[in-house]
Amino acid sequence: MKPIIRFMSVDDIPKIVAEDRRILGQTLGEKTLRTELADNPFTEYYVLEDKVTKAFYGHVSVWIDTPLAQIINIYIVPEQQRAGLGTFLIEFVLTLLKSRGCNTLTLEVRPTNAAAIAFYQKFGFTKMTVRKQYYEDGEDADLMLLNF
Repeated sequence: MKPIIRFMSVDDIPKIVAEDRRILGQTLGEKTLRTELADNPFTEYYVLEDKVTKAFYGHVSVWIDTPLAQIINIYIVPEQQRAGLGTFLIEFVLTLLKSRGCNTLTLEVRPTNAAAIAFYQKFGFTKMTVRKQYYEDGEDADLMLLNF
């Protein structure tokens, strides 16, 4: 396995939409992603894949408005979890944000996703508040914060 992170392209959109739906249970949709890629200077989208085989491992999207940033979506495909790829991806995000002058990062996570919460806590994220009925299915979200 030789993971690399690259900017998402328009060609990646169908795969991202399918994986968002499969893994997260919801998606921004192809139209929104196309608009975001073309017109939103604050949001950056990245793909994590194998350098040789181009196998898709994961995705992260980050809204950046220095000194603040928010992870919009982040995931590793279930078949590749617990192989260090999540750490690789979050460390990439933190390095990127530091280089842009950011010092605060937030994200939302389902309170039922104990593995993700523990993962974020490992990097120093703390729960700030609850966003009621945040997800499409009505589940709340824990808002987590990292100052760095």
